Amino acid sequence: MHDIKDFNWNKPNRLLGEYFPADKLDRARYATFLSRLLAQEGFDKARPDEEQKKNYVLNLNAEWGAGKTYFLKRWSQELIVDYPVVYIDAWQQDYSDDPFLTVIAGIIKQLQLQAKFDITIPKSAVSMFKAVAPAIAQGLTKKISGIDIDELHALLFSDDEIDNDQNQNTNKLTGSDFSPAVKALAQNLIKDHEAKNKSIEVIKSKLADWVSKFEKQEDKSLPIFIFIDELDRCRPSYAVEMLETIKHIFDVKGIVFVVATDTEQLQHTIKSIYGEGFDAKIYLGRFFNSRYSLKRPALKDFLSVHSDTTKFESAYLKSKNIELLPRTEIPETALANISVVLDAFQVPPRTAIQITERITAIIVNLPSDKKVDVLVLAVLFCIYEKDHPLYEEIINGRFKRTKLNKKGETPNIRLSDYLSEKILPRDLERDVIFFIDSKLYSKDLNCIINRYKDTKKVIKLKHYIEYFFCQIFIVETSLVFAGFGNTRGGKLTELEQAENELRECNDSTQYEVAKSLIKYIYVKDAYNKITKEQYRDFIELSSPLDYMGDS
Repeated sequence: MHDIKDFNWNKPNRLLGEYFPADKLDRARYATFLSRLLAQEGFDKARPDEEQKKNYVLNLNAEWGAGKTYFLKRWSQELIVDYPVVYIDAWQQDYSDDPFLTVIAGIIKQLQLQAKFDITIPKSAVSMFKAVAPAIAQGLTKKISGIDIDELHALLFSDDEIDNDQNQNTNKLTGSDFSPAVKALAQNLIKDHEAKNKSIEVIKSKLADWVSKFEKQEDKSLPIFIFIDELDRCRPSYAVEMLETIKHIFDVKGIVFVVATDTEQLQHTIKSIYGEGFDAKIYLGRFFNSRYSLKRPALKDFLSVHSDTTKFESAYLKSKNIELLPRTEIPETALANISVVLDAFQVPPRTAIQITERITAIIVNLPSDKKVDVLVLAVLFCIYEKDHPLYEEIINGRFKRTKLNKKGETPNIRLSDYLSEKILPRDLERDVIFFIDSKLYSKDLNCIINRYKDTKKVIKLKHYIEYFFCQIFIVETSLVFAGFGNTRGGKLTELEQAENELRECNDSTQYEVAKSLIKYIYVKDAYNKITKEQYRDFIELSSPLDYMGDS
């Protein structure tokens, strides 16, 4: 057995003609761990001679979007340097209607390229899997070409659970009671069944022979790794037949299977065949020696893998003459900010991609010289998905809630407080990142904004929701700066108010400084002029766009 070194996927790579981007989900260490485990399970010289080789089936479990296909492909390409490896995409092959042929064809085709000996199976052994009255096994119809299936079943099979008295029943059918056609078909089925069993023995013998020859091949070590991907996306019947095939036909010592699934989804698939009351979890346990579950990746990493980051690039925005808030230096920061909102509202991965794609579509459609706050969009989309009636109230300025207090009164609840009750405290305290570029706002060195060098600032999500998001949709107050009074005997403009607040926050916390800077930017760049009606148009124009998955 080769010594398996730690895999390093930090950089993009091209392995055996296939390009793999850098591993953004930190999966390489899992591949290293599993490689060492499975190599030992499949072949270990430290065990007694008759136990050195074992058959082992691992269920790699990960929810949709966790990067199973990237993980399996890159892992298999790492292993193929030292081990015989086969990778099969079950979903691409489920049109074949025969999981056995899918697996055996994949094994032969791929091992031929790695073996220094012949990889062939007699045609007669393979051809047996294409016949044998599928309608009888599946019970799809009562009659086939005039032959009674119940009559055929009675001839082929006996009921072992019938007691002795019943077996003596004088009404039991005898051979003379069946039609010649049924008898002939029964004889052929028995012959086919016997031939099929013999072909299975031939195939298993061939597989065992290949295992032995790979053991002697200098550039390869045992076990043989066979990766089955995308099983949960297959037709229910095909998925179940694939598992049965792996369990009963390919259970050859020295071969390790890794079957990647979203196991919860696969359980639903199985229940669609056997009924909702069927215990799919126990059923799946029959096929696997163990299950290894990849944890859900951090949403910011997840989005960076599945989203189009180019639309958040400064160069793209400049070429379109459009602006986004928050300003960020790199697209990954923009996606990290969006993920803070999506995490706060606990949206599932698929919805997270869907919302991000809708935001991207809005950016693509922004006319020249226009702007939008993507965090406001993210909050709106989350509410739209999680509580549509609440979205309708907010977007139409009709939000109103009351709550009984200890005095027996029912005062109105602020929108910011109501939303905060729906978000975990730890998520409310998370930071949103802004890049403040003072040069954009004034060339006058005495301007207050020039006190702040180009720098990264952070604001807590709860403050962003309260001071920016909620102000857009509250009817009874002016935007952003409600509550600011008059000074110097006259009413200040909003920009003057923002400048004054910046002057007065010298000794404030970093969060207060960031809030004041963002208020200044909101007014200076007219983000406070984007109305709730405009945001409603953004949401309702893009919300019919549903993400269906990577092709």
